[in-house]
Amino acid sequence: MTKLTLLVLGSIAAATTHAARADADLVSKVFHDGAYLPRVYDETDILRRYGEGESSVDDVGLIRRRYWDPSTALEVVISSNPDIAATVRTVDEIRVSAIATGPQSVKETESLKGLNLKGVVIGDPEAKGKAAAEDYGQTHSSREKLGRLDVESVCGYADSGSSICFYSRGKRIVAMAVGFGP
Repeated sequence: MTKLTLLVLGSIAAATTHAARADADLVSKVFHDGAYLPRVYDETDILRRYGEGESSVDDVGLIRRRYWDPSTALEVVISSNPDIAATVRTVDEIRVSAIATGPQSVKETESLKGLNLKGVVIGDPEAKGKAAAEDYGQTHSSREKLGRLDVESVCGYADSGSSICFYSRGKRIVAMAVGFGP
């Protein structure tokens, strides 16, 4: 075989090893791992696994795809940047929430029973999420809206560019997210 043939075959093999299985539980996996490992998800992997979801563009121009898990009544919001071509677009953030940001989506994800992020589950005390974010890396806190409700958020940022966030209301965790980038 020529060097060019070997290079092409190697590139094809590398590309296919990065594609997620169509039946992989991507939401559960990223929360279990606590980061995108070994790399961020391609949006096409999300679409192949869960479908289009309830799609909209938010105030800052990000695509937000909403899904829900009927076994836990948790909403899943998957965000990506439309400024990147769809064929190479990655997922910026996956958020799981007990607070719906719109009408219940008819699009479903896998069961999220037992979902935790760095040992924190929805319903835990706010302090537990703050401690996990601090252990993860440099932190940033802010007030935000989830749906129509005000929440407090605390995010931890690792040197790798990965982030974890915990959202609280009434001193309890109501949502959590794994992301990549600012």
